[in-house]
Amino acid sequence: MKQILNFRPHLSYLHLIILILSIGAIFVIIANSLKIGSLNKIVKNLEREVQGLTQIAKSLTRENVSLKNEDTRSQLNAFNDILGKYEAVKEKTASYKSKGVNVESVEKELPNTINLILGKKYPEADKILTQMDADLENLWKAKQASDAAARAKYSSPTCSGIPSSGYCYTSIKTASGTFLVHIVALSLSKTVITDTANPNDCADNCPTKPLLSYVRDNGASIGINGTYFCPPDYASCAGKVNTYDMSVYNSNLNKWLNQGTLPWSNRAMMAFTAGGTVFYPKTSSFSGLSGLRGAIVNFPGLVANGANIVWNYQLTSAQLTKGTRGGIGIKGDTIYLVVTSSASVPDLASIMMALGVNSALNLDGGGSSALVYNGAYKVGPGRSLPNAIVFK
Repeated sequence: MKQILNFRPHLSYLHLIILILSIGAIFVIIANSLKIGSLNKIVKNLEREVQGLTQIAKSLTRENVSLKNEDTRSQLNAFNDILGKYEAVKEKTASYKSKGVNVESVEKELPNTINLILGKKYPEADKILTQMDADLENLWKAKQASDAAARAKYSSPTCSGIPSSGYCYTSIKTASGTFLVHIVALSLSKTVITDTANPNDCADNCPTKPLLSYVRDNGASIGINGTYFCPPDYASCAGKVNTYDMSVYNSNLNKWLNQGTLPWSNRAMMAFTAGGTVFYPKTSSFSGLSGLRGAIVNFPGLVANGANIVWNYQLTSAQLTKGTRGGIGIKGDTIYLVVTSSASVPDLASIMMALGVNSALNLDGGGSSALVYNGAYKVGPGRSLPNAIVFK
């Protein structure tokens, strides 16, 4: 009977040996994958293994309450502790990254902790993980300070009233409420260039570049982002990354991109000629234009002949939500480039009406919003863009 009672502790001790050997084998695999796999893949694999091993280790710790080999127990506890700390740091890294913190410097240290754990150098691994945690906190505090500075910078207008020329960040009262708005006012005597990063129609992985590059490449000093497009950070854009089905006239190549979509419904166009601008509330009515220098299609149109036309279009739910919005408006011989925040597309139409424009077109917004004045960003840089409007 005594032998039967003592059998289970011996069996558990065997389990411990198998566990430790398994841990070693797993970390050998991970160490080898360091040479050929990406950091993200390595970390995900480690995280999956860690979760399973942690549960096994905790179970064995509970089971072997009478284990006499204290050295083995000590190693098992050390293993549990370091993996728990690893999981905590990994989770915090992912959390701060999702909040916009640049955690690249911390992520690069994750493989180092794996190597230390592989070599059973738990104190060294603990020291690095402690430093990583402190670095994450410093990065988070820096992000908060940066965000606070950005909010303070744009917490109040830099000018009053609607500018007749130049850049202004001002408060605009509209029928939809009061909005803080970035405005660039410039003369139609400026050369308008609608530019694209792709020289031909593109179906996937289309070229893009920052707005400032469009401005500089054209010898210009002012620019705003262009049409809606399918960004790489949208899962729904797989297989059609950076594509846009809006028609854009490339001023430098004197050719249309996506010209076949001009007859599509629910689209509006702002066109530029030597004699001025022409606005088309429906692109299907466009049949050519003499002296065309540039043109860009998007939706919806905002203002036509001084009237708010935004509700003439079928708007998406995203366009009805509050976010960063941008557009281009024409009032006589003045072009207005506008970017505002916490606004819907109908709110943007109200802003254009408050500016007194004769015609206006909605442009892309959200994370693609960008505005350059005098060669520097006033909004953005935002995403890399497949097309843009620049002025020189």
